[in-house]
Amino acid sequence: MKAQRSMVGCIIILFLLVAGGCCRIPAYESAFWNDAGTIQYDNNCYNYGNNKRTDTFAQPGRRSGDYPNPMECTEVAAAAVSDGLDILPASGVCPDDKVKVALFVDPDEPQKDYHWYRLDSDGMWSHKPGGTEATNLDQSGNPITNPETADRNNPVWDLNYTDFCGYFCSCSSRSQGNGYEDID
Repeated sequence: MKAQRSMVGCIIILFLLVAGGCCRIPAYESAFWNDAGTIQYDNNCYNYGNNKRTDTFAQPGRRSGDYPNPMECTEVAAAAVSDGLDILPASGVCPDDKVKVALFVDPDEPQKDYHWYRLDSDGMWSHKPGGTEATNLDQSGNPITNPETADRNNPVWDLNYTDFCGYFCSCSSRSQGNGYEDID
């Protein structure tokens, strides 16, 4: 009888995890990501958007073997979906307390690059450009209320993320660096 109760308890916990009860929207807490060390330098916008510390400078599709080539919206989006992210309509709200993230691409040669933004629990957006500090400000120093209207032109790196690729949902934890998506 005791073994049966234990088994039932395990099944209930498993059901809650599978049913999406584990996802939470993190707060904007940049200090975790801005340590001027391993966390800051070895985690990028994809890590930050998914709230997942890997210390591998994660790339969409690397874990799933579906790395985007060329670096264009459809390919980067497909790679992120193969890593477990879900596509979301622009007006949509992520279900089950998942985090809404936005993808942009700089289509210009030779740099072609992508960039991710994250909607935090306070309703504002934030991002982490490469190995630099996480911030809730755009390139003009303004708070990010909408990534589609934010200044995404980074003249220092000669990157201008002009192509909006869409919104996605990612399963995260409230705890910084502990997202659940299988990225690398």
